Amino acid sequence: MIVRRSGRALHALWRWLQSNSRLRRWIKAGVLLATIGVFVFLVVKSRQELSRYSNWQDYLPACGQSLLLYPLSLVAQAWAWGTMIARLGRVTSGWHDLEIYAYSHLMRRLPGAMWYLAGRTASYRERGIGAGVTLAASGLEWLLLLFVAAALSFGLSLKGHFSWLVSLAALALLVLALSCGLQALASGQERTWLPGFARRWLANLSAAAIPRRTDLALWTAIYTLAYAVGGLILYLLTRRIFPESDLNVLRAISIWSLAGGIGALTSMIIPAGMGIRELTLTALLTPGVPLSGALLIAAVLRLLFIVADLLWGGLMWGLAHILARRQAAAD
Repeated sequence: MIVRRSGRALHALWRWLQSNSRLRRWIKAGVLLATIGVFVFLVVKSRQELSRYSNWQDYLPACGQSLLLYPLSLVAQAWAWGTMIARLGRVTSGWHDLEIYAYSHLMRRLPGAMWYLAGRTASYRERGIGAGVTLAASGLEWLLLLFVAAALSFGLSLKGHFSWLVSLAALALLVLALSCGLQALASGQERTWLPGFARRWLANLSAAAIPRRTDLALWTAIYTLAYAVGGLILYLLTRRIFPESDLNVLRAISIWSLAGGIGALTSMIIPAGMGIRELTLTALLTPGVPLSGALLIAAVLRLLFIVADLLWGGLMWGLAHILARRQAAAD
C-alpha cells in the first residue's frame, strides 16, 4: 500500500512538472548553472595546484593521438544510427543517414534535446519517413547508450583479470532483455503509470518495425566500441598529464562509460552532459589522481571533444552531403 501511494505521488509530481513548462525551463537552467558553477569553483580552488601542469607542450602528443582516435567512435555511432533508422523505418540505409547524423550531432550541444530531435525529424520527413519512426529510433539510440554504459561501467569496475568477461555477460543479458522488453512494450497496451514521454515513445515504437535480436546485438557492439574509444582517449590523456597514475585501459573504459551514461541520462536537460560529465570524471579520477589533475583532464577532454566534433563531424557531414547528392542523381 505504501509503495503504491508513493508511486502515485511520484506520478502526480511528474505530471505536474510536465504541465509546468516555465518551471521546467527554470530547473534546466538551474541545473546547468549549478554544475558549471561547481566545476568553476573547484578550478578556482585548485588554481595553485594547476600551475604544476602548465607545460601544455607535453600534452600535445596525447591530444593528437586522441584526435586521430575520435573518428572511430563518431563513424561507429553514425553507422549504428543509419542501420537503426533503416531497420525501424523499413528503408535502405544510405549516405543521407550519415549526413543527417553528422548535422544533428552538432546540434546536440544546444540546450535541451528538442533541437537535434527537431532537426532529425524535419530531415527525415523530407525523405518520407514519419516523425514517429525518427523519434522511436532516437529513443532507442538513447536507451542503448544508457544501458551499454551501465553494463560496461559495472563489469569493468570489478576487480580481477576477467572483469571483461563479466561485461560481455552483462551485454549479452542486455541484448536478451531489450529484445524481450521491446516485444512486450510494443504490444500497444495502455500503460498510464509510465511518464508521458515514455508512453509517447512506446506509441511511436509500435508504429515502427521492431528490431531483431541480431540488430540489437550489432548496435550494442558498436556502442561498446564507441565507449572503448572514449576510454582509451581518457587513458592516454591521464597517463600523459599524470604519469604517476595507476589507471589502466579497462578502468579508464569503465570510468568513461559511467560518465558517458550519466551524461546521456542528463542530456534531456543539459547539452552534451556539460558540467555533469566533467564533475563525474573528476570524482571518479580523484582516487588515483590529485584533484587539480582530475580537473585538468576533464577540462582538456571537453575542449578536445568540441574540437573533434567540429573537425570530424563537419568533415563527415560535408563528405556525406556530396556522396548523398551523387547517389540521388544516380538514382
